[in-house]
Amino acid sequence: MNKKVSFFLRCAVSLGLLYALTKFVPYDELLKTFADSHKIYIFYAFLAFIFAHIVIVLRWRFLLFSLGIKVSFLEAGIAFLCGLFFNLFFPSFVAGDAFRAFSIFSQYKQGSKVASSVLMDRFSGAVGLVMLVAVFYFFGRHLIPTIQVLTPLGLFFLFVGLWALFIFSKSFFLFFAKVLKKHPALHEKAITLHDQLYFFKEKPSVFFRSLFYSVSVHIFVSLGFFLASRGFGVQISFIYFLILVPIIMAIAMIPITIVGAGSREAAAVYFFSLIGIAPKISFGMSLLNLAFFVFAGILGGIIYVSVYHRWLQRNS
Repeated sequence: MNKKVSFFLRCAVSLGLLYALTKFVPYDELLKTFADSHKIYIFYAFLAFIFAHIVIVLRWRFLLFSLGIKVSFLEAGIAFLCGLFFNLFFPSFVAGDAFRAFSIFSQYKQGSKVASSVLMDRFSGAVGLVMLVAVFYFFGRHLIPTIQVLTPLGLFFLFVGLWALFIFSKSFFLFFAKVLKKHPALHEKAITLHDQLYFFKEKPSVFFRSLFYSVSVHIFVSLGFFLASRGFGVQISFIYFLILVPIIMAIAMIPITIVGAGSREAAAVYFFSLIGIAPKISFGMSLLNLAFFVFAGILGGIIYVSVYHRWLQRNS
């Protein structure tokens, strides 16, 4: 599909979902919810989202270091932040990942290592998400309807399991890599990339440390939603958010909308309704998270346009 057509279709899906939600949650009610909120909790929620992204940068930098690419926190942070800017214009978060990989590659080369660091960064995040939801759902399963949580959790388990086979099973990977044999150059690059990913099986301590970062990220994001709920006057246990927020954010990652706009909000309204949170509150919490992504993306865009693109040109 033409990239421009794909972009406009995803924009249409995002806007359509958001518009439908404003019909379900009247615009004036949403504004009143924000107007009546305790602003200090909203500020704390933003801080939690910021800390989550700091940990993401630390995780990626750690993976790069483990592969022998010595980048500073500032380098990794700027590349990641500028990548968020490109996420504002492309489906899901793929564009940002591609940009940050290109940024590090332009200076350090070693393309297969850089690409594997980004893929493992995402895989580690997915595994951490499933682990967090599974653990806290085990302790809080009596609090939330079973089928509504187990269905997406089961799908995530299946997805992560297949992803793990691609990364850690050479025979499984080579079976599917056969389709690339008609394109020898692509086939060779795929094999080289998989060899770099296989490094993480041979060094399990690296992978498990990256999982620690990943779980921390999801806890901070869940904390952000929890603090936002307090800002909107909701008094409910943190464990609900540790179960539901990772599921909501995973749905937002599905590449059908721009930065998850619309899909995140629809998922938040649905899943938080299971625990009795009013749609206007759920919608408001989700919009706050979306506002953070937009803010971070705009900040990354300012850095890219004013400084970073010239730096990349000099180093490419």
